Amino acid sequence: MASVTPKPSTPSPSDSGRQPVERDVPAQPLRRFGLLCLVYVTVCAGPFGLEEFVRHVGPGPALALLLLTPLFWGMPLLFMSAELAGALPLEGGLYRWVKTAFGDFWGFQAGWWWWLSSFLDCAIYAVLVADYFAFFHPGMSRLTHWAIALAVIWLFTLLNMRGIAVMGTSSMIFVAVMLAPFVIMIVLGAPHMAQPPLPPLLPAGRSLAETLSAGLLMSIWFVSGFEALATASGEIPNAARALPRALRLVFPLILLSYGLPLLVSLGVDANWQNWQAGHFAAIAENLGGPWLGGWVSFAGVIANMALFGAWLLSYSRIPFAMAVDGFLPRALCRVSPRYGTPVTALLVSAALYSLMAWFDFSSLVEMDIWVILPAMFLEFLALAKLRRSHPHLPRPFRAPGGRWGLAFTVISPIAIGLLAMFGGGTDYLIPGTIALASGPAAFWLGQRFRRDPAAGLPSERFRAQAR
Repeated sequence: MASVTPKPSTPSPSDSGRQPVERDVPAQPLRRFGLLCLVYVTVCAGPFGLEEFVRHVGPGPALALLLLTPLFWGMPLLFMSAELAGALPLEGGLYRWVKTAFGDFWGFQAGWWWWLSSFLDCAIYAVLVADYFAFFHPGMSRLTHWAIALAVIWLFTLLNMRGIAVMGTSSMIFVAVMLAPFVIMIVLGAPHMAQPPLPPLLPAGRSLAETLSAGLLMSIWFVSGFEALATASGEIPNAARALPRALRLVFPLILLSYGLPLLVSLGVDANWQNWQAGHFAAIAENLGGPWLGGWVSFAGVIANMALFGAWLLSYSRIPFAMAVDGFLPRALCRVSPRYGTPVTALLVSAALYSLMAWFDFSSLVEMDIWVILPAMFLEFLALAKLRRSHPHLPRPFRAPGGRWGLAFTVISPIAIGLLAMFGGGTDYLIPGTIALASGPAAFWLGQRFRRDPAAGLPSERFRAQAR
């Protein structure tokens, strides 16, 4: 039976007493180039962070991981995201994919774990912006540091409230500001590359296993996020085709954004053992002067702002979709009558990120892997399940290679994710397990108070067609 995703309707002010439904594409639609830039910002946002990556694992392993991880992790993630975003272009994205494949319980777990991970992910971007300002003002108090993080959080919350088109336009500006200094840096640095950037293959005193465990988590982080914007599919015009196309186009740009600045930097600065966060600015200053170094530093601030704004857009749609289905409080369903954005979900998320921004996250980053990776495993398994249970779904893009290609797309990232979780030891096993266990507990609590979704919701109509 042909499956056509129904067009959602926008709640009117007179419907305020009823459960709102998902909304039409906003009056100001997201343009193609804006979508491309928004995907780029969500996944990459420039080469920032590679400096510490190189110092931890060495230049040879860093470059090898940045070649292999996109192949065995990034491409499967891209294939999965593009196929499911085209087959199920529904608001809530990954939550709805897993829910359609495995039912309410596992769909809830995927959505809950993703939203839980955002309490760390989004807040840390705001904290990193404040860290950059602290570099220029070493005497900054902790309260001032928190105030800067709060300013970032609430500025981009307001921008998000104005809709995805505004975020797409701002992302175009951010991408131009972020990439331009690195283009200049590459042009100036390429003629001065004095040594090969690959050696040594391993840092002194470290085994291959130690190097891989130190670098795998970071390299996964550098090429993750392809599925993120699918949570806002209901706001993207022709999302079933536009989003998979944008994902495929942005992939080579991401590889170039990482590879070229790193190769040139290693070629002009062999003292990689002393690299720290922000070292690209020092290299740029040596090549072009203080103006170029300052521009790279400013681009780092912009990159973290852009990351926060894009991920807030993505994460906030998950509790909205879960609330529409009756699993979370009805208030999270409320949308802006003017812009069609999930106002309450944005405000609640921003409030939680504001609290988390007070803390130091350096010791908690790895624990986040224990929350986000199991949710991602469910996405890949949903891809395989939906191929069998819903073979007639429209799929503008399919993971290539037939059965073997599907097996590679599902098995490779799960194997790499398990290696990342357990390869570095079990230091985060207990807190990570507690965080995961909160999902079943929240589902049980939600079931006790669950209300029936309103008749005619897009998710209900879609399930009727998908049967």
